[in-house]
Amino acid sequence: MNWFLQLNRLILDFYREDPNELRQLQALRHCRISRRWGVLRINCYSLESVNRIVAAASLIKAPIAQLRIAQQIDIYFHRDRVATMPISSSKLTT
Repeated sequence: MNWFLQLNRLILDFYREDPNELRQLQALRHCRISRRWGVLRINCYSLESVNRIVAAASLIKAPIAQLRIAQQIDIYFHRDRVATMPISSSKLTT
C-alpha cells in the first residue's frame, strides 16, 4: 500500500466507530498526506476540502498526537500554505 494512503487511512480508521466524526473527515479522501521532519503535510486540491479540513482540525490532531506522528500539521492548497496547526506538547505526553 502507498505510504500516502496509509497516513490517510490511519486517520480515518481512528474514527471508524463514530460515523458522525468520520463524515466530517471525508474531505481527507480528496487530499494527499505526507510526513517529513515532524510535519504532517496535507495537500488539498479544492478550496472546499481545505475549509473542511481546517474545520475538523481537532479531529485530525487527536490520532496524530496519540501516535506521535508529527509535531505540526501544515495544510496546503496548490502549493500555498493555508494553515499551520501545532500539536501541543500536552497532547504528545498524554
